[in-house]
Amino acid sequence: MLLASAVIGMVTLVYLVTVHLPLRVPRPMTPTAVDRVIGWHAWAIWPYWLLLVIAPAFILAISDRRIFLATLRAYAWSMAANAAIWVLWPTSLARREVPIDLHGATAAAWRLLHFLDGSGNCFPSAHITAPVVAVAGYCAQHPRARAWAWPLAISLFPSVVATGQHYAWDIVGGAGTAAMGLWIARRDLFR
Repeated sequence: MLLASAVIGMVTLVYLVTVHLPLRVPRPMTPTAVDRVIGWHAWAIWPYWLLLVIAPAFILAISDRRIFLATLRAYAWSMAANAAIWVLWPTSLARREVPIDLHGATAAAWRLLHFLDGSGNCFPSAHITAPVVAVAGYCAQHPRARAWAWPLAISLFPSVVATGQHYAWDIVGGAGTAAMGLWIARRDLFR
C-alpha cells in the first residue's frame, strides 16, 4: 500500500508542477465535433472526481503481489509517458469559469477543481490513463469483474469532456498511454 501511495503521490506532484509551471508555452487545442455534442454540464463534476477515486481503489483492491506490482509498473510507465508529453509538448484548452449560480457541494467541487487544476496538461488525459491501467490490473486478478468494472470506468469517461477539462482527443491519448504501459507490463500482468 505504501508503494502504491508513493507512486500515485509522485505522479500527482509531477502533474501539479507541470500544469502550474510549464517549461514551454502550452499549445492551445481546439474542440472537436464530439466535444460540442457532449457539451458542458455542471453535474459532470461528480463522475469526473469519481474517475480520480476509482484508479487507486482498483489498484489497492489487487491482492495478488505479481499482478499488483505489474499494475504499478504499467501505471508508472503510462504516467511517465503522459509526463513526458506534458513537459515536451504542453497543451491547453479554453476553460470555463466556475458558474456563479452553483450552490452547495457541486459548487465546492468545482471550486476545488479550479483551485488545484489549470487549463494545461490536457493531452493526454491522466483521468483516462489511470483508470484504464487500474481496471486492467484488477480484471487480470478478477476476470469476472470485467462484466462490471470496464462498463463502470468507460461510462465515466465522457465526464472529462462534459466538465470542460479535456477534449475527446485527450481521451484517445490517455487510453493510448495506458495501452503502452499495459503492453510493457503484459508478461507479468496477463500470464
